[in-house]
Amino acid sequence: MSITERQKHVLDKIISIYAKERQPVGSKSLMANIDVSSATIRNDMKVLEDAGFIEKPHTSSGRVPSIAGYRYFVENDFELEELTQTDLFQVMKAFDGEFVRLSDLMKTAADTLSALTGLTTFVLNVPQREQELRNFELVLLDSHSVLAVFTLSTGEVRTNQFILPRSLSESDLQTIKQIVAERLLDKKILEIHYSLRTEIPQIVSRYFTATRDVLRVFDIAFDGIFEEKMAVSGKEKVLPQLSESEIAQEIRLITDNDDFRTVTFDDKAIFKNLTVMSQKFLVPYRGMGTISLVGPIDLDYPKVMSALDLAARILTMKLTDYYRYLDGNHYEVERT
Repeated sequence: MSITERQKHVLDKIISIYAKERQPVGSKSLMANIDVSSATIRNDMKVLEDAGFIEKPHTSSGRVPSIAGYRYFVENDFELEELTQTDLFQVMKAFDGEFVRLSDLMKTAADTLSALTGLTTFVLNVPQREQELRNFELVLLDSHSVLAVFTLSTGEVRTNQFILPRSLSESDLQTIKQIVAERLLDKKILEIHYSLRTEIPQIVSRYFTATRDVLRVFDIAFDGIFEEKMAVSGKEKVLPQLSESEIAQEIRLITDNDDFRTVTFDDKAIFKNLTVMSQKFLVPYRGMGTISLVGPIDLDYPKVMSALDLAARILTMKLTDYYRYLDGNHYEVERT
């Protein structure tokens, strides 16, 4: 249903006032912000109610935004607002200094945004299926224990520790490492997942007479590398019963598009009666990551989304510095 510009303005004001006061909004409250008569405002509110954009609580004569109203607002009238100097300082201070671990940088973004908004925050790197395996090591810790170390194209490091089967020796580990280097290095994770089920068993049979334990080492060593990992803050507020992998999967489904910013309402059963606000950020030369905020539907969207936008921009700046150092492109010192 289409509504007039004035009715859009009335809806904007109802959403804005309700976000700050948490009380149903009546025509008298709107008269201070809209230069028309009380009767005209009541008529506009009736149109908005008939359209399903606002609704009347049983115990009040005022109106509150509905899910449809919030959706219309975000899709048609939403604009970022300027954050306070206090909020800006809080974010800038949190990101001050150098980060030597990618996980610390992502966690800082999650914690800072959660503290600023009071909402649950998830920070996801480049989608796992798009990352590539850059380095692989098998380290013999003692006569029994082995540590598999993976370095992905984003610089993320993952490890798996396991017990070396009795049938295998240290030289066998070197052969396994050689197979990975020749067949799996620099491939995307999705390709590796497929290769482990098709190509690798055939390759292993060329090097080993008994292949069962060797293939078991491949399975154990690569266990978990295909799963999404993310930085989380405040998960216990809204989704304590869900695993991080379940949440990551749903966020990927919601944001698997070309949209820079996404806001969804009651989109999935996993987020029932919640809103999910997501914004993508640049991971230099590697792809796009995603920051998502999850919270109740009745939010101050301009303020919350402005905080999300600021965190995403600063995270991109810090990642630019991080990868400039990681890739060996250090700053040049100007000689005087």
